Parts: sequence; C-alpha cells; structure tokens
Amino acid sequence: GNWGDSWAWTIPVTEEFHNTVWYSFALGFVAFILEILIAIPLGITAARKQYSFTDYFTTVVAMVCISMPTFFVATVLKYIFSVKLGWFDLSGMQGRNYMTLSDFGKFLDVAKHFVLPLITLVIISIGGLMRYTRTNMLEVLSADYIRTARAKGVPERTVINRHAFRNTFIPLVTMLGGTLPGLFSGALITETLFSIRGIGYASYTSMTQADIPFIMFYLAFISILTLLGNRI
Repeated sequence: GNWGDSWAWTIPVTEEFHNTVWYSFALGFVAFILEILIAIPLGITAARKQYSFTDYFTTVVAMVCISMPTFFVATVLKYIFSVKLGWFDLSGMQGRNYMTLSDFGKFLDVAKHFVLPLITLVIISIGGLMRYTRTNMLEVLSADYIRTARAKGVPERTVINRHAFRNTFIPLVTMLGGTLPGLFSGALITETLFSIRGIGYASYTSMTQADIPFIMFYLAFISILTLLGNRI
C-alpha cells in the first residue's frame, strides 16, 4: 500500500488521488444516472414499437452515438456552446470571478464547467446501452409467458413494466456492474479535453511525464475496480 511520491505532482500518490478522484466520481456518477434515465426508456420504447418510425429513429441515434469518438463530440460542443454561443468556457473548472463568489456561487460555477463534459460522456455512452436494452427487451417480449399474460387480458402497461422489464433488467444489471470502474477511474480523454482536474486528467499528465509511481497506482486501482464490478 505504500505507493511513494508522485514524480509529476511532487506529493504522495495517494494524496494526489484523494485530491482528484471526487471530481471524476461526481462527473461519472451524474453521467451514469443520466445514461440510465435516457437510454433504457428509449430502448424499451424502440422494442415495443418494433419497425416503426420510433424504432428506426432510436436505432439511428444509437448508431450515431456509438460511432462518434470522444474528441469529435467534445470539439463540436465546444464550437457551438463556447465559441459561437458563449454559454460556457472552453475548458477549466473555474471562471475568472471564482474567488469573489459565495460558497454556493462557487459550487454553481464549478457545476457550470462540468456541463459540457457531462453532455459529452452521456452522448458517447447512451448508444450502446440503448441498443442492448432494445435487443434484450425484444427477446423477452417474444417469450411464452409474455404471450400468456397478454392472452389472459393483462394490461399492456403491466406486461411491459412488471413482467418484461424485470427480466430485461437482469442482463442490464450485469452490464452496468461492469461500468463501476468508470465512476472512479475517470474519463481520461474527456477530462483532458476540458481540463477537468479529475483522476483521468491526472493519470494522463502522469503518463506524459513518465510518472511511474502514479501510473502504477492508477493501473492497480482500475484493476481492483474491474474485479469488483464483475463481482457485482
């Protein structure tokens, strides 16, 4: 457990980890919740209305989200909302007037700088979960017990929400458990592009400066989280 001092940050590795991991966790956790709230309902809706316009539209959106790389999404969002509209800063975690703000104002200022990275993470992650949900829901809807429930006159809403979704959620939980490392290990590319001082940004900086102690810790940390995610 003694990881020594970071060569790039000149402080103990665990101290730099403690200073950065909670920014990554906040960003990853909110993105994770939004991903579930957006992708799963859309996937279920697409399965319920198979071969309809809604299904085709959802499929196209999912494929576009899967196909776009992180740096492209981040660049487009920066160009639209920072350069053209001026709603957000290009990068960083604080505005120029940060030190003059109240505690709540500082919180809102940091939250505002997290908006574009958050949108980036959600866009690049919802496609896969949306497709996965749709595929599993279609398999469940074709099962015998679903046909039996419909033949008994069970309302369609009950069939979908109580019978179909509960069984669809089993493989989804398995998939979502594997995303645990992402909540703590940080979004390396996204954090670097937006200069968010999370664990991903710290690890990228350490890699570029050959900071072996921090890199060793980071890789061991991700490995442990991956094992925990698979166990869950």
